[in-house]
Amino acid sequence: MSTSALKLPVRPERNFLKEDFDCDKWETIEPYLKNLLDRPIHSLGDLQQWLLDQSELEAVVGEHSRWIYVRTTVDTTDVQAKEAQAHTYMNIFPKLAPYNFELDKKFVNCPFLKELDQELFFTTIRKTKNYVEIFREENVPLQSELNIKQSKYDEIIGAQTISYNGNTLTMQQAHALLKSNNREEREVVFKLMLERRAQDKEALDNLMTELIKIRHQIAVNAGFKTYTEFRFRELGRFDYSAQDCYNFHSAAKQTVGPVVDEIVLEKKKMLGLDVMKPWDAEAEPVSGVPLVPCTSAQDMLDKTIACFRHLDPYFAERIEIMREMKYLDLDSRIGKGPGGYNMTMPEIGVPFIFMNAANTEHDLITMVHEGGHAVHTFLANDQPLNSFKDTPSEIAEVASMGMELMTMPYWDEFYKNEADTKRAQKNHLNYILSVLAKTSLGDAFQHWLYANPEHTHEERRKKWRELHRNFTSQVIDYSGYEQDVEIGYQRIMHFYAVPFYYIEYAFAELGAIALYKNFKADKQKTIAAYKQALKLGYTKTIPGFYETAGVRFDFSLPYVSELVNFVRAELKSLN
Repeated sequence: MSTSALKLPVRPERNFLKEDFDCDKWETIEPYLKNLLDRPIHSLGDLQQWLLDQSELEAVVGEHSRWIYVRTTVDTTDVQAKEAQAHTYMNIFPKLAPYNFELDKKFVNCPFLKELDQELFFTTIRKTKNYVEIFREENVPLQSELNIKQSKYDEIIGAQTISYNGNTLTMQQAHALLKSNNREEREVVFKLMLERRAQDKEALDNLMTELIKIRHQIAVNAGFKTYTEFRFRELGRFDYSAQDCYNFHSAAKQTVGPVVDEIVLEKKKMLGLDVMKPWDAEAEPVSGVPLVPCTSAQDMLDKTIACFRHLDPYFAERIEIMREMKYLDLDSRIGKGPGGYNMTMPEIGVPFIFMNAANTEHDLITMVHEGGHAVHTFLANDQPLNSFKDTPSEIAEVASMGMELMTMPYWDEFYKNEADTKRAQKNHLNYILSVLAKTSLGDAFQHWLYANPEHTHEERRKKWRELHRNFTSQVIDYSGYEQDVEIGYQRIMHFYAVPFYYIEYAFAELGAIALYKNFKADKQKTIAAYKQALKLGYTKTIPGFYETAGVRFDFSLPYVSELVNFVRAELKSLN
């Protein structure tokens, strides 16, 4: 489709707020909050309008704060963006929180609540009641302090670079060289990266300690013994428990562990190695070259759109819209924050994709993954309330991981020969199995962190080493490079910025595998179910969403075994 034929979204007309509403000024925001708090509700119609007005305010303020966050990540040296973020975290959010609490109380205590569509509003009512129960005013300044400290992680990681062959490389660019079939190069780059990371290990350990201390205090203030208990409530984990997570850890260890060992042993054989070192883990065979799906971020974008079009023209058009509106920042560069994300913009309904492309095989996965989140944002945007669109990760990640797998048959858009396409597909299926193992490792680690909030840096590293042995292949020999294992958790942004947001990847990966299993049997039926599920937003429970998508929310040993065996069969078909 030509860009001239695209219908670009525009910000909807505001009905409650003035068009020149200024999100940076508390004196502008507060009158609207007072209006909502003081407004009498005499009927179901009054309640429905009140909800629409509250949703509009949330969307406008939320989108403004999201753009500030984007600015701090696209350029971690942007002083004005940092100042704006600090202003929002210290002068706006703390003042918003007590009002939001009072508004939540007004909603759950409203006599007309029972006249709302109870099926449609079930998750919103449940979620809001939960917020009311766990809110404590003394936690407001602590949360603001936490937000500021969490942003330091991006600042530290974003500044990490190495010098190699006369060039300054970001860690993402350097990581791409670990796929080289030149073992000497891999070893040199690995050691340079480890040396650079070691320079920040104390700073990152100290930061983690500070974050754990604040989080534990927040939990205690709210009447919980541990941050784990508080965080489960804060994340709205109503549909599964901590024990379910432990059960999954066990299932993953039994079913995925042996397969991961097989994968690593196969790679060791392909590489012709007697001893496999950490710099060999992502290497390509000696006879091959690293997979290069694109030559630039623009090339990757063009190919992603073509790939999405094979699935559904709607998917391709959403990415074209984002390109036309410049809601994409894809290149890796010095001073840019790490990782990738899809940032929802709740007022206009168009998301922003951020990533660090370095023309690697992983970039393809990141782009279609975040593209899946973006499609989800567009499909859920017709939901009338902001709260209906605020999906938990167990739902959101099915959208992204499902897109990864369903695009696989069309990766010939990225790779122009069948051998490379199959190699990429096989690598991704191997990666998915490793995700199930790594998320179990990460989740188990976080449960330990917050069950033992007074632990030392050395105890933390010791626990990570222990869990690393339990959940990863022991084929790789780390002798002499144990430090890479010890500080490995410092490379995982989630532990710093979004605690406990990790097991969702495993549960969603299971959903995505089941979705792909259905896709292989009936493409059109599966795409239709996928789109219908994404349109729901968060108007269904997690099991209800999965059911609409045609899969199960199940992480028992028999079900995990069934899906792992499916992946193994797919891998064999690619040989």
